[in-house]
Amino acid sequence: MAAHPLKVLQVSEADAWSGGTAQLLALAEGLAAKGWQITVACRPGSGLESHARGRGLATLPVALAEDYDLLSAWRLARFIRRQGVAVIHAHHNRSHSVCLLAKLLLRLSGAAPALVVSRRVSFRPGSNPFSRWKYRSGLIDRIVAVADAVKDVLVDFGVPEGRVAVIRSGVDARRFSPKPADPALRATLGLPENVPVVGKIANASPWKGQNVLLEAAAILMKKGRRFHLLFAGRDTDGAWLKGEAERLGLSDRVGLLGFRTDVPELLSCLDVSVNAAVRGEGLSGALRESLAMGVPAVASDVAGNRELLGEGGRDFLFPPGDAAALAGRLEWVLDHPAEARAEAARWRELRLPGFSLENTVSQTDALYRRLLSME
Repeated sequence: MAAHPLKVLQVSEADAWSGGTAQLLALAEGLAAKGWQITVACRPGSGLESHARGRGLATLPVALAEDYDLLSAWRLARFIRRQGVAVIHAHHNRSHSVCLLAKLLLRLSGAAPALVVSRRVSFRPGSNPFSRWKYRSGLIDRIVAVADAVKDVLVDFGVPEGRVAVIRSGVDARRFSPKPADPALRATLGLPENVPVVGKIANASPWKGQNVLLEAAAILMKKGRRFHLLFAGRDTDGAWLKGEAERLGLSDRVGLLGFRTDVPELLSCLDVSVNAAVRGEGLSGALRESLAMGVPAVASDVAGNRELLGEGGRDFLFPPGDAAALAGRLEWVLDHPAEARAEAARWRELRLPGFSLENTVSQTDALYRRLLSME
């Protein structure tokens, strides 16, 4: 079947909900509004599948079991050929591999669609032969890096610069806009009155730096500072963070919330939002969302964080993994709430347009059209 100029297959092996899957679906909805016919290829029974169907998007169940999943590659290739898909867009690491194999199968049998791969982290790819082929292959039409820092890593790894496009992940400014905290939610969370709330929204992982924030909080506690901590994200209510909070004597000051869907409401409760990633961060969704809501943010000086905050945000950055430096930045924000809020409001006014969801959708739409020579 001939390729349909507006058919796109969005592919991800993600099982659980994450910032990456949220971006995938927001992009898919935005592209559908521009006339693209979207199908989401994902694992059967995954959170991505249920969310996609809930938003009225067509889905294709595919196992995507491993990088070398030839059966999944064959199934994708068969669907692409039968449906006349013009663009394949792989959003995560394993789907990148399988889509590359699918395009190879299609190329062997004739024409193949454009292949776009998203790269959301700044980790350097592995040095084994398969990884080198995976990122440098001429079968990839574009790798979409979510930040200049991510592009720099890819180019340094050997990906031709012209094959990498920077399209920054966007925030839905309608959903994430300044709003007062809900008193009922504050009560449910057990937040004490007139005590500053410091929060971190991210799935629990050592590279995300939740332990660095806890160590910084312990420093502030020893100095007699009053505060309450909130952690939200998958597994933040698990044994690791509970153990760290207990070890540092912070249990009565910490709320470990686990996975939440009410992120805007949680952010509205914060006096300061923290990104403490020690490595690998691409362009933090929680950081974008916090600033879009006018919530002051403190972040580690890694990859996309410095790009996101811009020149005016240097005073809100700290060296990655440095708990003492993070404590110092937090202390300044807590001592200067009006100035910190003003900086967040300035970011929303001046920088939010460059990090909006509309911008992400428009640039992706334009990229697809260029690859298909439609403009």
